[in-house]
Amino acid sequence: MNYYRNIFRSIKVQFICYVCLLTTIPLLFVCIVEYYSSKSAIEQRVIEQLTSIADLKKSELNSWLEERLTDTSVIVRNKVLAAAATSLLQQRRRCESVYQLMNSETARINYNRVLENLHVLKQFYKHYNVISIIDGANGEVVISTYPDIVGKTLSSFNSYIDVLEKQDVAVKDVYTSELMGQNWMTYYCPVLMTDTFTLESSDVIVGVILLDVNVKNSVEPLIHSWPGMGKTGETLLVRREGDSIVYLNDLRHKPGAALKFTSPVHSTFDIPSVLSSRGEEGIKESKDYRGVSVLSAYRHIPIPNWGLVAKQDLTEAFAPVEKLKNRVIVLIFFCIIIVIAIGVSFANRITQPILQLAQGAKSIGSGNLDHRIPITSQNEVGILAGEFNQMAAKLKESYSNLEQKVEEKTSQLLRAERLAAVGELAAEVAHEINNPLGGLRNFASMLENEPENISQTKKYATLMLEGLKRVEMIVKRLLTFSRPYTLHIVENNINTVINSSLEFIEHRIEPGQVLISKEFNDSLPPVFMDADHVSQALINILVNALDSMPNGGELTIKTDACKKHGECVTVWISDTGCGISEGVVGKIFDPFFTTKNKEGEKGLGMGLTISKRIIEDHHGEIRVESKAGQGTTFGICIPCRKA
Repeated sequence: MNYYRNIFRSIKVQFICYVCLLTTIPLLFVCIVEYYSSKSAIEQRVIEQLTSIADLKKSELNSWLEERLTDTSVIVRNKVLAAAATSLLQQRRRCESVYQLMNSETARINYNRVLENLHVLKQFYKHYNVISIIDGANGEVVISTYPDIVGKTLSSFNSYIDVLEKQDVAVKDVYTSELMGQNWMTYYCPVLMTDTFTLESSDVIVGVILLDVNVKNSVEPLIHSWPGMGKTGETLLVRREGDSIVYLNDLRHKPGAALKFTSPVHSTFDIPSVLSSRGEEGIKESKDYRGVSVLSAYRHIPIPNWGLVAKQDLTEAFAPVEKLKNRVIVLIFFCIIIVIAIGVSFANRITQPILQLAQGAKSIGSGNLDHRIPITSQNEVGILAGEFNQMAAKLKESYSNLEQKVEEKTSQLLRAERLAAVGELAAEVAHEINNPLGGLRNFASMLENEPENISQTKKYATLMLEGLKRVEMIVKRLLTFSRPYTLHIVENNINTVINSSLEFIEHRIEPGQVLISKEFNDSLPPVFMDADHVSQALINILVNALDSMPNGGELTIKTDACKKHGECVTVWISDTGCGISEGVVGKIFDPFFTTKNKEGEKGLGMGLTISKRIIEDHHGEIRVESKAGQGTTFGICIPCRKA
């Protein structure tokens, strides 16, 4: 919270904020007003478009339905067809079956003439897929343009007769045909008993002419032509049956739904279908049969009492509104960026001279009395800068004598610090040389005791030369305080370096006291390192491990691939000694920190410091895990490749 308060105390930030407020508030007001105005216009256009589609579909369906009724009315007035059909139906009643009628010589001519007339009607009225004549007495299909149903009986033929007794023509709403297994609409009219010579008709219904329309090939293509309704637009027909809404056509998002998919009238989904099926018309937003938010225009088709719904997903219908919103947001964003850039530019011109004054005061306060502020203007800030420079000149003159006196006094201090540094350096060198000298002393004693042992003499002579070389290398470490030393990086086998290091501390191991366990991974890759320096680091750690086990114990040395870093090897050195307490373990790598303060122990606290520096110079890592009384484990990770 204090951080933000400090930011807003800045004149620059305040100026930028004021500029942004003064420019963005009017901009936001204009953009918001324009957005909602355009949004209203776009939404109105979408509503009008969907309304026009619904009205168009209603008009097309009404026209199509009325045309079919007109066609049926024309057919019912065809006296010639009625007379021929009357004769054929009478002949059928004198035969045992339709097939006997068709094979009868006297009836075949009349049968073919009626069938030819039906085919002519089918050709002329192309909307009808099948035209048939059924017997008014038993519902048998006596003749049809679809021969597979001839001789079959309609179980619901009485409903046709009952309707035709009250009117000349009628239509059966969309249903699944029991004879053909498809969804049909059937227009039908009576075959009145008609005299074949006088063509005079009576009121007696001897048969019914059925004009079947395949819904999939007629009504559905009519309502599925969706101009301007996009990818989610859909037009559907419904009718109410009891407490359910039945969908009469296959749905765009639910194939095979015609007459099979229903929805309860009390459901919260597809409310426009419910409203349109009971005679209401309008447009509204709601959930469709999928549960998706849509905009629906719904109309009522009175002739078969259908509901017509033209709908489109809201996400697509109002996609232009979303695009408009995104454009407005982008416009506002870029305008704000431009305003901020202009505000920053003006703020810099105003605050830069003030910041230079502040920087000058800070510089002089830190002791730089030669700092001067460039004068770039003659305004009030320029005058202040001139006065500031004069003040700095006077301060320099005043402090010049004081600096001389301070310099004289600070020169028993610099000398004393140098002497202390030399003492610390000498202590480090003495500690480091002590280890290899101990080995040399031990080897010389062995040679003195057994001068006749030539093989031992050769072995120890070689080790003594290596020890002297190590002493020489330690002495060279004196130069690290004045200039960097150079590592001689070559490929080395880490297991070989460890074995070599162990040979130099054998004289510290009492037989039977400390058990050394080696767990070397022989498949490790070679490591790029300075073997002498790494050996020095290992010896320091091994010596500390031995010192922690004065009463004996186990020293375990393990090598393996590093699990933490790629292309590295890890050396684990574990002892079962006294361990390191929690408060001390974080200090063991500090220079001159030692725990060897007991009587008989000597330590200057530089061994682990030097080891850590050597490993880090190889771009490696050294870490320690220990608890008091539970031993100590050092982990040394060294990269296999040059850094």
